[in-house]
Formats: sequence, structure tokens, C-alpha cells
Amino acid sequence: MSDKKHILILILLGILSIIIGFILMFITNIKKDQQQLNNNISKINKDYAGFKKDIEEVNKTRDELHKNILDTVYYESFESSENEYKKALYNYEKTVTDISKKYANLKGYCEVGIYYSSSDANSKCNAFNLGYEQLINTFVDDINMYNSNVKKYNSWLDEQQNTTSKKLEGYKTKKTYIDYNKDGEYSGKEDK
Repeated sequence: MSDKKHILILILLGILSIIIGFILMFITNIKKDQQQLNNNISKINKDYAGFKKDIEEVNKTRDELHKNILDTVYYESFESSENEYKKALYNYEKTVTDISKKYANLKGYCEVGIYYSSSDANSKCNAFNLGYEQLINTFVDDINMYNSNVKKYNSWLDEQQNTTSKKLEGYKTKKTYIDYNKDGEYSGKEDK
């Protein structure tokens, strides 16, 4: 054989080796991605169970807040209860913030546009996204309700021409309404 044929065979073998290398790398990456998705599915199942339980606890707290603070306002005792009310709202906000931090991984696994081979995981992600949106939006609604009660109390003081009681300030938060699942609606926000 001539040197030209040897060189040509070596070049073809080199090209073939490179092509086979790319194919093997592609297959390995696909398997790795599939394994990562399967790991995510098991994490979604585990984390969602905790999220659901935490949301149930927040809803119990929220029911108590509505019963004791938000739905019934007694102007005569509002000023003396202000610190207690704000402490309860602060604890409520802290719980909402803690849940947001605790399930940061679930937020990543369940980003809008990510779909899994498991319909159960997709359902849990959809439920998480909706539940998280409702958690934040109902919190903002509750703060707005409290602040509305404060305004009504301050107006009541003016109507009573009461100058001995101090006017109260609303509760301040940086949280705002969100459309977390990007469906064009703010679930959990009450229409007024």
C-alpha cells in the first residue's frame, strides 16, 4: 500500500473516531439529563408533601387572624391591641417568607415550562405553582384588609372628635401581588 492510502485510512479512522465520540457524548448527556429529571421527580414528590402540610398550617393561622383581628374590629380596643395585632401579622409574614425560602428548590423544579414524564409530578408542580401564588396573594390581601381597618379606625377617631387617642399606622410589607404561574390571573387575590 502506498503512503497516500495509509494517510487516507488514518484520516478516515480519525474522523470516524471523532463522530463516534460525539455520538457517545450525546447519549451520555441524554442519560445524565434523564437521571436528573428522575431525581427531580422524586424530590418534587417529597417536597410537595411538606409544602402541602405547611400551607394547611398557614391556612389555620390565617383563619385565626381573620376571626380575631381582620373580620371584626372593635374600635374601642383597637389602639390597645395594636402591638398584639402587628406581632401576629409579623409572625404571619415570617411564616410566608420561611415557606418561600424552604421550598426554593421546588420553585426551581417546577418552573413554568418544565414538563416531566410523570403526570403526577406535573400535577404536583401545577398545584405548587398555584398554591404558592395563592399564599402570597392572600397574604397581601390580608395586609390590605388590616390597613383598611386602620384607616377606618382613624376616620372613626375623627368622627368622634377624639384627640386623646393616637392615630394608628398600617402594617408595611414589601410583598406584592404575583402571577407566579404566569396564567394572567392573580389567584388568591380578592376582587374588590
